[in-house]
Amino acid sequence: MLLAMPCNYQLKLATSLMKRILLTGLITHCLMLLAFPVFAAPEFPLAVGKGERLLVLAPHPDDETLSAAGLIKRVLDNGGSVRSVVVTSGDAYVDAVVKETGKRHPTAEDYMDFGEKRLHESSRAAMVLGHGHINLDLLGFSDGAIYDSLISHWKRSNPFRSDFTGFDHVPYSEAEDRSIAQDGQDLLDELVAILRETKPTLIAFPDVMENDSDHAGLGMFVLLSVHDWLIKTPNTQLHPRMLAYLIHWQHGWPKGSDWGIPEDWSHEAMHLPNDLPLRGHKRVCLDLPRADILLKREALAQYKTQQRIMSDFLSSFVRRTECFTLLKPNDSNTIEDVLEHWRYVRKAFDLHPLTRRKL
Repeated sequence: MLLAMPCNYQLKLATSLMKRILLTGLITHCLMLLAFPVFAAPEFPLAVGKGERLLVLAPHPDDETLSAAGLIKRVLDNGGSVRSVVVTSGDAYVDAVVKETGKRHPTAEDYMDFGEKRLHESSRAAMVLGHGHINLDLLGFSDGAIYDSLISHWKRSNPFRSDFTGFDHVPYSEAEDRSIAQDGQDLLDELVAILRETKPTLIAFPDVMENDSDHAGLGMFVLLSVHDWLIKTPNTQLHPRMLAYLIHWQHGWPKGSDWGIPEDWSHEAMHLPNDLPLRGHKRVCLDLPRADILLKREALAQYKTQQRIMSDFLSSFVRRTECFTLLKPNDSNTIEDVLEHWRYVRKAFDLHPLTRRKL
């Protein structure tokens, strides 16, 4: 089912986010994509060169490991550098907090404690994967802040306030900037600064088609920040490869993710779902040696809060390949196309955590 976007949402995107860009009428083009039959898209090998500078952007703790643990290890093995940015603390995963505390109605302090645990888990996983060679940034935003900051809390004068912790700014001591307001402009500025410092040759980030609001929202923020970074860096030879990953989809993807018990999928390849629209891009996959598969499993074991609530989901990503959608080089400069795709092609958001609204 196609989802209608309210007019005020279009206006906010056009005025608050895209001041330099006019939204163009691509409705017919996007609707044509829906008429294409579902088929298995071809996959191409992902080449990782010597000395790559990889930037991994994750909405929640564990997403950086689920999506790109093997890629991180390959870049480091090839003499490259890795910077991993986790935007939120994942503090509002209601079912997990209830399970963790044994309380039917957890307090704001309970959600804060849970967020701190998750941030520590990302640090431990990064140590497993990189032995101290991963530059990890924990931004410490509230769970759910990314999507709301994108659509309705763009200015510092109107920040997003968490219904769970009560904070409208980053409250965690582990965060890079504890005082930063939870608003779209501040998040965008943080991402642009990270891009400017890192000068990545590879960027792994959530696909805007993700079936989770914060994932899809961060995908949009990344495209916006890459666009700003490149246009403000004149005469640049920077041409980063942009790798969109997928964590949340529909129909029980990936296989085994909703089975209730963890299974060993390490001998099977990961394939992006056939009903994920290609949008003119191509899919690339990285083959993982057995040692790297086991290392990914060990890194995911560090996320104990998540293992207790969704071990089947985590184990379903431990496979012999990692796959991405490789965006075309100019996609960050034609953001209006992405907006239209998001509007007319994407599926409904899921409810993880429970308070995330469907689009």
